[in-house]
Amino acid sequence: MLKKKRNILSLKPMEIKMSIEELEIYSDLQAHLNKMPIGYPKTESGVELSLLKKLFNPEEAQIATNMNFMPEPSKSIHRRLKKTNIQLNALEKKLDMMYDKGIMMRRVMDGEKTFANIPLVVGMYEFQLGRLTPDVVKDVFQYFKEAYYEKEYNKVGIPQLRTIPIEQAITPDLSIATYDQIRSLIENSNDVIGLMDCICRNAHDMIGDPCKTTSLRKTCLTFGSAAKIFNEKGVAEFISKGEALNLIKKMEEAGLVPQPSNSQRPFVICNCCGCCCETITNQKRFEEPARFFATNYQVEINPEVCNGCETCVNKCPMDALMLTDEKCEVDLGKCIGCGVCIPSCPNHAITLKKKEKERIPPINTPATYKAIMDKKAELARVEKL
Repeated sequence: MLKKKRNILSLKPMEIKMSIEELEIYSDLQAHLNKMPIGYPKTESGVELSLLKKLFNPEEAQIATNMNFMPEPSKSIHRRLKKTNIQLNALEKKLDMMYDKGIMMRRVMDGEKTFANIPLVVGMYEFQLGRLTPDVVKDVFQYFKEAYYEKEYNKVGIPQLRTIPIEQAITPDLSIATYDQIRSLIENSNDVIGLMDCICRNAHDMIGDPCKTTSLRKTCLTFGSAAKIFNEKGVAEFISKGEALNLIKKMEEAGLVPQPSNSQRPFVICNCCGCCCETITNQKRFEEPARFFATNYQVEINPEVCNGCETCVNKCPMDALMLTDEKCEVDLGKCIGCGVCIPSCPNHAITLKKKEKERIPPINTPATYKAIMDKKAELARVEKL
């Protein structure tokens, strides 16, 4: 009991509102979720527990703590919950409700429902589309700043998203793989495409901080099973390849950065801005943030042609461009090679250059998660030495 009291006394006022029992339940869930390929590290303030309490009630938290990252039928989960005396049919109803709340995954495999834990990002947070509240937004933003990017997203050097150039920045002489071309990714997709709101812009709208880059909100493209899930939840509409390509043109004109999930066959393509995107805004807090992005390109400026108009400076979402001696210069420690600055240059002084070492993305999403887990295991072995 003394140990529990010391833990409570070390917490911020936000956490002390929890009972000892709730504190234990949500701490157990946090530790469990932190074992996933995309973990959920704790913070000094305890905001991660506050967020979990807003998403899960205590019973749901106990159920989630007994679930796995890999999908499994309800009867397998039920065996781990015998001490709770919950009946199987009651558990199945609760699992369906948890799926509806966007706090876990449900899929039908071989005619049977299966359930699995999902990470906060990409996962629970995005599933709050249509359910988002200002209180959840506040906790999520605080959690991103306190822990998520520094302790999880940047930890292994394999980000969940990649950055690819806008099409207007690609010249005929530039050698570029199909997985680095947004139109190729769309045209080569053999499954349904879903269009949904950007969760980041929705969140900023909710707290009275609307996007300063664009009025567009439906800027996230999802593919295959992800598109079907978001459509089932009522937050994504199915669109054709032609419609998707037309939207990409509008988003490029708005100065948005294409960021697909980090695989050759992405399940989502985000189109991001420098004022709302939580990945871009949080990474800009670190020194040389470009090292945390999976990108194969960077921009190059011809000083002989640049007239110092600063148009590109205002376009760059990473604040990587600056004016020095009436000429624009690029900070390669910040440049992520999106090429958003290139169409805006009236003198065509900026070009896209391929990096010497190309980063080839994993073949698909499961391969991405496996690569992340393998890297985490490698880092853990090194730490033990």
